[in-house]
Amino acid sequence: MTEPFKPFSIYDDDEEKKKPIIPPSIANEGELDLEIEDAPSHDDAKTREELLRQLGVSGSDAGGSAPSTQPHTQDSESLKNAPFLQGQKAESVEDRAKEMIRRRQDTGKIRDRRKTASIFDKPIEPDKAIRQGKSAWHPFSYRAKAFWFIFPALVFYGLFTLYPLIQGFMISLTHYSPLGKSVDVGWANYQRAFQDPLFWQTVVNAAAFTLLSLGLGFWPPILLAIILNEITIGKGFFKVLYLMPFVIPAIPAANLWKWIFDEGFGVLNALLQMIFNSPDIHIGWLTDPRWALISIVLMFVWKNTGWFMLIYFASLQNLPEELYEASELDGAGIFHKVFNITLPYLRPVMGILLIIQVLTTFQIFTEVFVMTNGGPMHATEVIGTYIYKTAFGSMDLGYASAMAMLMFAALFIFSMVRLWQLRQAAR
Repeated sequence: MTEPFKPFSIYDDDEEKKKPIIPPSIANEGELDLEIEDAPSHDDAKTREELLRQLGVSGSDAGGSAPSTQPHTQDSESLKNAPFLQGQKAESVEDRAKEMIRRRQDTGKIRDRRKTASIFDKPIEPDKAIRQGKSAWHPFSYRAKAFWFIFPALVFYGLFTLYPLIQGFMISLTHYSPLGKSVDVGWANYQRAFQDPLFWQTVVNAAAFTLLSLGLGFWPPILLAIILNEITIGKGFFKVLYLMPFVIPAIPAANLWKWIFDEGFGVLNALLQMIFNSPDIHIGWLTDPRWALISIVLMFVWKNTGWFMLIYFASLQNLPEELYEASELDGAGIFHKVFNITLPYLRPVMGILLIIQVLTTFQIFTEVFVMTNGGPMHATEVIGTYIYKTAFGSMDLGYASAMAMLMFAALFIFSMVRLWQLRQAAR
């Protein structure tokens, strides 16, 4: 006898081997060991007969009231030629169904039994009412949340940066007296600054110090970062070694180099005497106007090289190695890799650090104040030390504030121009 197609369920309980509930119409069919949840209703039977009729299989052959006397090959051939079974393996539908269920059980897509209720189940919460959203101008709206996150930073910026800047500009327009009454003088302090030769000398000294610092301290951090990126042994040790001068506070570092540059018992003169075998070498590194400024530049470069090197090194960590591999396939050497891959990749970082170096060196104060105090003969007098002496030495706070505002304006214009150039280059 043939075994016509019959419905099945994917909930096959292999553990308990429950006896399937099979309707009388298909009680004599083959063993499929699958659990049928509900017996087919009259509508289900009509739907099944319609589907089999469309597939070319008679309803009586598929499990009707009369037993089938035709061979099973007719049903299998009709089902195999169905449009939704094209491309499948030449096997019966029951075998394909069992394989599908077994595959889903192995992958965990279906479970052997349904989940039952448990005392540990969480209660079903009722749906919460959707509240009406607040408008954009509301202080607690969605858009205003970003403002409240940065509000503490804005408060500190206003108290310790913006307010002193505005107050300094107001003082620069007066003949300020800390103990008495201030007198408004308008732009007289700015006119005095433009007519002061010592102020212009400090501007020249600050510009010379900036150019020397850039010339001596711009490329060493880049070269050290490239070398540090290539070595594999002792990388952490060299990071700490290069960064240690930057960690040392400015005043102890300035005193240390002041002893090194001492004309009588300094280490540098002692080394030169040993190298050239001449005990008559006594160079006044901090007392000679020709060497004083360059000596402070050397100390400043030594102190800040490690910090800039660490920034360049961090940027090189994101450089794709595929660029070096591709250049090696093209026959590129070390210098071609550095000048055509590494340096172009570091160009955006170099532009930002150039601005930082200019701002830092042009406002130098501590190193000059500790090592030379602006001497000898104002050879190392920079804007920072001149403003300090004018404000707290001569107690002329109005004129000192005017010079500070001029320095701020110059640095602000330089920063805006450089940022605009970097933005244009990025496009």
